[in-house]
Amino acid sequence: MHVTLDNIFAFLILILIVVTFTGYIIPSAYFSFTTVREHQLEEVAQSIMDKILLSPGVPENWGDIHMVQSENGLKAFGLQKADGEPYELDVNKIMRIVSVNTSTTKTLPSYVRISPDAMARLLGLGRDYGFSIRITPALNMSIKTVDTYTFSNGRGEGHGQLTVPRRVEVTVTTPDGRPALGANVTGLFIFMSIRKQGSREDCYVNSSYLSSQRTDWRGKTTLDFTALLSSIDNELRGKVLKKSCSSIVIYADYYGIKAINSSLLATDADSILGGTVVDNYLILEHEAGDEFEFFTPPAAIHLGKEVALANPPYYVYLSDFEEETRGESGRIINNGHFNIRVYELTNVVDDDVSLILMPVKYRGNYLLTCFFRAPSNVLCQKGAASGNIKTSVLKRMARIGSFHYIVEVRVWRWGEG
Repeated sequence: MHVTLDNIFAFLILILIVVTFTGYIIPSAYFSFTTVREHQLEEVAQSIMDKILLSPGVPENWGDIHMVQSENGLKAFGLQKADGEPYELDVNKIMRIVSVNTSTTKTLPSYVRISPDAMARLLGLGRDYGFSIRITPALNMSIKTVDTYTFSNGRGEGHGQLTVPRRVEVTVTTPDGRPALGANVTGLFIFMSIRKQGSREDCYVNSSYLSSQRTDWRGKTTLDFTALLSSIDNELRGKVLKKSCSSIVIYADYYGIKAINSSLLATDADSILGGTVVDNYLILEHEAGDEFEFFTPPAAIHLGKEVALANPPYYVYLSDFEEETRGESGRIINNGHFNIRVYELTNVVDDDVSLILMPVKYRGNYLLTCFFRAPSNVLCQKGAASGNIKTSVLKRMARIGSFHYIVEVRVWRWGEG
């Protein structure tokens, strides 16, 4: 009897030891396994970030649609500018990877766009991984109209005296939302108008830049464009102001970190069309058949078959263009299936150009076509990390032209929670 009790007691002790040992080893092993998996995600994210920032891809100038017409011609992926410095990115390459439309950044036609699937293949990601690449300005900027200007001249057809913004409040914050105290702010104000004198209609572009004092402790400052608007008012004597558009490009320098923001402040155009830009080509989706009517200028100050390009912080320049819809470049972009119009600019589009405006008349209506070129919120994404899927997120600062951006890479593995 004593032997049996001793055996039972020893067996219970053995079970207790085994349970204790198992309870320690299994969580430790699981923790170690989870740590390894998370570390692998970080390595994948770092590899993607390195390729984006430090490699131009193959061919190196694949942002040129003539060099690489479609994703099938791309052999290796990278966003670095060819012959550029590390962390200097190519704006045309960035425009070709946009896969999600935002308020200012539009996707290119599918035949010239580099799809997320193609990027995943070139980055060496298997089907087990999802990813997103987001590119945003290194400084957040918002604009609010605080006062307006009413023109005393140029009463429009169908409306009375025109009122436009004249004083705007600019707020600058860091990426984490803190006020950017002491940032230098410059505003480039652009006023585009269709003016009629007799039976002739002409388009004018007036612009002026204004530098402010540094932002206050709230990250705020005010810009007043009364002087520019007053001079335009004098130009309108004896003319009818048919349509107009007020836009602004804000440039901020926060201790060496430079960023821009483009906005339409006000317009009475019959319709606003959004287009995209790659290389020297403006791309506009519009119904086929009827042709646009452009305004023929009698002098250089007017805008005829030209577009206005805002190159912050100080100036706006003009470029004429030729329609390429049925030409070589048009065929590359259209591929014969879409109602897409392609216009080739004769002047070089500087890397810092952030906003392009093109006024047209179509079936008696006045249309304003806006091309937001600066990457205000670029997103390229394959799938979505929903629920409790573990993700690895890396952020780095890079430069596009003269301005700084935050590049965020997010990677996850499907089926992990």
